[in-house]
Amino acid sequence: MTETRAGVASAWRRAGWVSSGLALLALGRLAQVGWAAISNNRGDYYASLPGTYVRDLNPTLWLSPDMQGAMGYLLNTYYHGPTQYLTLYPVAYLNSYEQIATVLLVVYSALLAVTFWWLKRALEPIAPGVAIGVPLFAMTFLFFPLLQSYLQREFELVLFAGLAFALMQLQRDRFVAAGAVLGYIAWFKYIPLLFAGYLALRGWFAAVAGFVLASVAVIAATHLAFGLPEFFNNNVPDHAAQVFNVAHYGFAPDAGGVLRGSGFCNGWFATETTLANVRHGLCALASTNSWIAPNLVYVLICVAVAVIWLHAFYRLWRRPALPAAEDAWRRALEFSVVTTVCACFFFAHFYYLIVLVIPYGVLLARYLSTGDRLRLILWLASYALVSAFVIPTGILSRLTGIDVWAWYFDGAWFLYGELLLMGTLLFEYRALALQREIATSPVAAVS
Repeated sequence: MTETRAGVASAWRRAGWVSSGLALLALGRLAQVGWAAISNNRGDYYASLPGTYVRDLNPTLWLSPDMQGAMGYLLNTYYHGPTQYLTLYPVAYLNSYEQIATVLLVVYSALLAVTFWWLKRALEPIAPGVAIGVPLFAMTFLFFPLLQSYLQREFELVLFAGLAFALMQLQRDRFVAAGAVLGYIAWFKYIPLLFAGYLALRGWFAAVAGFVLASVAVIAATHLAFGLPEFFNNNVPDHAAQVFNVAHYGFAPDAGGVLRGSGFCNGWFATETTLANVRHGLCALASTNSWIAPNLVYVLICVAVAVIWLHAFYRLWRRPALPAAEDAWRRALEFSVVTTVCACFFFAHFYYLIVLVIPYGVLLARYLSTGDRLRLILWLASYALVSAFVIPTGILSRLTGIDVWAWYFDGAWFLYGELLLMGTLLFEYRALALQREIATSPVAAVS
């Protein structure tokens, strides 16, 4: 017995050294990306600028030469939802995108530190007595979608912060605050409106009220500050219609000979290297495997996810109240499933996947608590696949002599990681439901 305990203690010490080493590596990687971000600072946030209100508020920024590459340059429209423009309203007083990028680099650096603290506090209830800070830090700041968001000043950093804060509030039974922040961030790209349904399903009507009040406040403030019509005078209607386009699909070369998708696969093309959602992953596979019907597979996956989740939810709903630790685990799992659906099952560029730090953190905290090595290995496989293999693709390209970033998207490697993540979450959620049913059955009570 003494030898066994000594072996376990030795294993934990080795794990601690590994975690510390990875945390230092993550800190160095974050610093490297921060340094690169000084000069390399354009992405979809830049493309969504400036927004019509800037035309009158600050003509200097409206006409700034470094804004000419933005998709919204001199256009009377808003390419993202109102939450982005309300939150970052003050940046319109700056006179160039370079000034905006400099300010946001400082603001988002501080926000990431706060967000990590919120996430850690949200996960502590599911791993009581376990030191999760160091491995959680390594996992968070080695995650490439997060690093890309930080580099490009993407507003998804704010979305990530809001979700981490909301989960922390749910774990503390602060339902109004959780619902309000979820309602606020939902009006960035609209898909997180799904959280309203989850809150209602759980019977957390105080959270639903917070969600509704925040939504009304956002819409009212948007109408007063910007006017609502121009938030639909853009690509939002087309993206919304695409979500429901599952009836057919096809592929055909364009005038330049590049293979492009249509129908369900609209928006996918053979040289595309940014879209990283389940839909476009399936289209990438179908483009080289004619036997795959991506729309049918997608629908079957969606139905399977819904049926498994709702069945487990119903089993848990019929059970007595869970002990505090199990209830925290349940809330974290449910929140993670909804987050993963929002991130992966509709429309997502690679950096949108930053929010998957939350479900990966939930599973990591749990597996560190239980010491389940097999599940940790599966977790690591999914994490590596979604994080573009973790090691910078520039280094991998030099070592292999191929464009690893393009190869990653050609093979839709992210798809396997996303499906493995969702499968793991559903497996754990169903296991929790079955465990409670067994534990509360008459036979179990007698035995």
